[in-house]
Amino acid sequence: MQDINRSRVLLTVGTASSYCLVPLLAYITTLKLKLDGTWNAILLVAFFTCVLSVVASRFKWVTLRATIECLGCGFLLIIPITISTYIAAKLNFPLADAQLARWDSMLGVDWPFIMRWVDEHSLAAEVFNRAYRTFSYQLILYPIVLIVFNKINQAYQMVSVYGLLCFLASAVSIFWPALGTYTFYQFDASTLKNLDATYGYFFLEQFQAVRDNPDFVWSLEQSVGIVTFPSVHAAVATLCAWAIWPVRLLRYPVLVLNIAMALSAVPAANHYFIDVIAGCLVALVSVILVRSVTQSREGIFPELMRLRLSTKKVNLSPE
Repeated sequence: MQDINRSRVLLTVGTASSYCLVPLLAYITTLKLKLDGTWNAILLVAFFTCVLSVVASRFKWVTLRATIECLGCGFLLIIPITISTYIAAKLNFPLADAQLARWDSMLGVDWPFIMRWVDEHSLAAEVFNRAYRTFSYQLILYPIVLIVFNKINQAYQMVSVYGLLCFLASAVSIFWPALGTYTFYQFDASTLKNLDATYGYFFLEQFQAVRDNPDFVWSLEQSVGIVTFPSVHAAVATLCAWAIWPVRLLRYPVLVLNIAMALSAVPAANHYFIDVIAGCLVALVSVILVRSVTQSREGIFPELMRLRLSTKKVNLSPE
């Protein structure tokens, strides 16, 4: 229970803090925000999350409270996370596509070849197309699944890790903004037979506008995912595989699904392979940081604590 309380505090404080820090950063970077209608949605979600959480706490409905808080904070985090990606792009660092492509080459990755091969194999293309689109569904479903399986602390940690990895990805993307593989390799998407090219170009208008237009105004309605390096899809895939791992029944199906989702970022979504690697690393760092804050020393070092307790017993025993 102590670990659950720590995880609750981290999630709620982290969510609230993001609404203070992100607008401040937007102001500092001169990113204009259009929040007229958005504020109504934010306040409505925050109000119902708080009220229902208090009611659930009053009646000691721990499972219901965890569901409300995880989903409520998860939805509330969407807006500051999205704004943070535009803040990163607004700083307008030089495009890093050439460097990212060079790193791929050093790894032996031939992106045009991968695209041709996947597109020629309809089953592989369909798997990647579908896996890529499971992103939002997994983020909504898995905290509920964890709570149902009585992994409440893991559910709180999952949502906190999601928020942290997204903010870290935004921070990293400041230094490596990119147009992505479709543009860099001048890829003709009209030649694709099975792969969906939607995510290859649809973000470019917003990405270039926030970088080049000093009068650009952010709005939730127009927002899209504009981070290339690191891949947030790969980061979330890593998060989901880690989060569901304690649920033995779902462990391996979810692992397979998220391996596919992480890899799908390359053929289905305009990413370099190095983006996927970086996304996985960002997720692992986020998991370590959240667990280090939310778990008690007993939870992190169980063997060490048992050793200490046994030593004390020996010292206290009469000679």
